[in-house]
Amino acid sequence: MTMSAERIGTETNSICYSCGKQGEVLYRGLTDRLFGAPGEWTLRKCPDAECGLIWLDPRPSMDEIGKAYRNYYTHGHANHARQSRWVRIVRTILHTMSIYLLGLRCERRRYKRIYLDKTPPGRLLEVGCGNGKRLARMRALGWEVMGQEIDPVAAEHVRHVKGVPVHLGPLETIESGEYDVVLLSHVIEHVHDPAAMLMTCQRLLKHNGLLVVLTPNAASYGHSQFGAAWRGLEPPRHLHLFTSQTLSKLAQKTGFSDPRCWTTPVGAYGIGQSSPPLVEAAIGQQSITVRDVMRGFRFQVAASLVFLFDKNSGEECVLMASKKTTPP
Repeated sequence: MTMSAERIGTETNSICYSCGKQGEVLYRGLTDRLFGAPGEWTLRKCPDAECGLIWLDPRPSMDEIGKAYRNYYTHGHANHARQSRWVRIVRTILHTMSIYLLGLRCERRRYKRIYLDKTPPGRLLEVGCGNGKRLARMRALGWEVMGQEIDPVAAEHVRHVKGVPVHLGPLETIESGEYDVVLLSHVIEHVHDPAAMLMTCQRLLKHNGLLVVLTPNAASYGHSQFGAAWRGLEPPRHLHLFTSQTLSKLAQKTGFSDPRCWTTPVGAYGIGQSSPPLVEAAIGQQSITVRDVMRGFRFQVAASLVFLFDKNSGEECVLMASKKTTPP
């Protein structure tokens, strides 16, 4: 993969989106090692221990952010990091072993069903549906599914390959809703105004409808171990990185009731595999090696053991919150 030479226009963003405090520089000089977007990037962190939000400053402006997605996985690069048949076999064996030996089988099943395993199927909207894989899985479980995308390439793939209807355009241009569930799986970290997005989700939900959000956990064990190489940072596409506490507060501020937020280590294998030390990683790395696979396995074991003692250490935050009913 070659790095685009076209510069991404930016805007300054030094103040914490959540609490308004001046951010402190956490990392400088970060590059996009995954999809080769141009530029070097800085991340700030809120100094308030009760907040912990991390964000990009400067960040791509709204009319320039599309340049960061030109080589993204939804543009036909789902296998951007190739792996040989031998590496695939080793990874499958080790990953399966880690799931069974660490007692993650039940958690993985719930994760795959977006923690809706005890919720009766209804109408489900996925915001930023990407390649449509989750929607196809939920449809097979009995849900009536709909996707939303601003990326025409991704939307076309979901419609014609997955056979799932997609609204192409900003979320706020969906006029009617009445969805039982609105899902944001690894979307909220990509947007300039997360609160505005959640308020739009609120409008699209039925009374007592459910919001489900999955996003990288800024307070994860992986972030503490890998630092600037942690896969969850993903500059310049991840504009905000939340903790479970900050995410719960955002849900409350935007009018949702009964927010429940927790973390999960179930995806630690992929995080470990995709977080090579900065000195080892090349931008747009083209292949996955046995070394990467072994790092993923070791990290899944370590992260799962840490999680036994620290339930806030999982690699992802999961938020579930209900739409408030209006009084009669």
